[in-house]
Amino acid sequence: MALVCLRALPDDVVQLDRAVVLSHAKQVLPDVVSVGDPTDGLYPLKDETGESVGWAISTLPQAQKIQGYSGPSELLVIFDKDRKVKAVKFLASSDTDGHVEKVRRDGKFWSQWNGKSESSLGAAVSPIVVSGATLTSEAMARGVAARFGAEGMDQWFPAPLAMADVKKWFPDGDRISSNKNEGFYGVWKGKESMGTVLRSSRMGVSARGYNGTSDVIVALDRDGKKVLGIGFLGSRDNEPYVSSVKEEVKYADGFAGKSVKEILLEDTWVSPSLFTSGASYTNHAVVESVREMLSRHITDEKKGGFSWKSALAISWILLGVFFGISKAGGKKSIRYGFAVVSVAAGVGLGWMVSQDQLLGWGANGFGAGAILPLVVLTAAALMVPAFTGKNVYCNRICPHGAAQTLAGGLVKKRFHLPSKLHAMLVRLPWATLVVIWLLALMGSGLPFAYFEPFETWSSGFVAFIPAAIFTIGLVAAFFLPQAYCHYGCPTGAMLRFLTQSPSSWTRRDTIAGVLILVVSLYVFL
Repeated sequence: MALVCLRALPDDVVQLDRAVVLSHAKQVLPDVVSVGDPTDGLYPLKDETGESVGWAISTLPQAQKIQGYSGPSELLVIFDKDRKVKAVKFLASSDTDGHVEKVRRDGKFWSQWNGKSESSLGAAVSPIVVSGATLTSEAMARGVAARFGAEGMDQWFPAPLAMADVKKWFPDGDRISSNKNEGFYGVWKGKESMGTVLRSSRMGVSARGYNGTSDVIVALDRDGKKVLGIGFLGSRDNEPYVSSVKEEVKYADGFAGKSVKEILLEDTWVSPSLFTSGASYTNHAVVESVREMLSRHITDEKKGGFSWKSALAISWILLGVFFGISKAGGKKSIRYGFAVVSVAAGVGLGWMVSQDQLLGWGANGFGAGAILPLVVLTAAALMVPAFTGKNVYCNRICPHGAAQTLAGGLVKKRFHLPSKLHAMLVRLPWATLVVIWLLALMGSGLPFAYFEPFETWSSGFVAFIPAAIFTIGLVAAFFLPQAYCHYGCPTGAMLRFLTQSPSSWTRRDTIAGVLILVVSLYVFL
């Protein structure tokens, strides 16, 4: 039910810090003394009498997918009482600090919207951009346009692929079709397949040159084994580097005639298929884009049916369920042997049930096709304890729990916490679980993966907080039985709750019912 409520939360509402809005608004509308409750994302700016003398609105969430150099930005648009732009102000950015600071100092950029009516802001016109920070500034401007209705602002190269773009390699082709995968196109002559075209901007391939990405296409023969050539549809990189590489591609396409495997095996710096003197970074970005597209093409070709990786993963899950509910699983040799299997699965697959995953699915849904084993794993973790009273996921399947089991088996002398300290710490997972879900239902943007160590299994020791929890929990497991499971894991606490499902109504059911009612009222009212 909580997941349903999370899914029902509106995704088009951005909660702004009213003190920040007021501070910006007073700079351009001195009569403003307070910020009212928002309607459709618009915050009324009120004077002493309570009358609205203007409005303010954030460019999020519409600008969220519009990337600059390395991330999206959020701006604040302030209107006067006639709904004309009084000012556009900077709020936040995930882009690189140097580029953001360059934009923030450019007064001409920020004044380009002043005096414009609200109805005109959705026009997809060419904005004023900041030299040396073109991608950051254009992404910000596109975010404003997107907030007021402009479509396709997250596409830096919006033009569709046309026959004129591929006639060089398919002179007899008469139509282009989009395949099921984004960025893969088929070229046809009537009903006869002529070949395939890959497009970097639609595949999400974004290797950067000196100052931006390029929109590159790769033409393949009808078997998809040989490259016919590559082409440029556009670029965000600097001149004259782009023109130099375009000329090289046009007159001396080193990719043409080579097999896909041959290109993927090349050393891109020593003997690349494309070399342009004086434009090495732009050149290298194009080469890397081509290689990445071909790599995905090869991977896509190999897909089909049920992969061996998925088969192994589901076998591991089903075996874990069997050992979790059968007497055989209680034998020490099987328990430790399967713990080794689970740790290996965690290292090799990185699939675990976590609050971050559950919250993501609750808010955004999921597609079972690409992550079927994770769906099966989650179903087993949630449903088996509810119907059997046995927490098979924590006890047998979870790689992190299995690692703690193995760690504990290496030390004969185990410690036990004093009863009062144990009683206090054992409540910590429940408190963490409540905090995570409250933050989620309040629309917090915190990374919930930081509350648990499981991200470390898939991404390595990159994020400090999950890595710290991972390390501390495993070290503690040498001395305290299943230390993290007992004193730290919010997902484990949730699954333990599911094991306690007697046939009669209990106090726990009452608490759960009240929480669901409160959450439902919060979301739907």
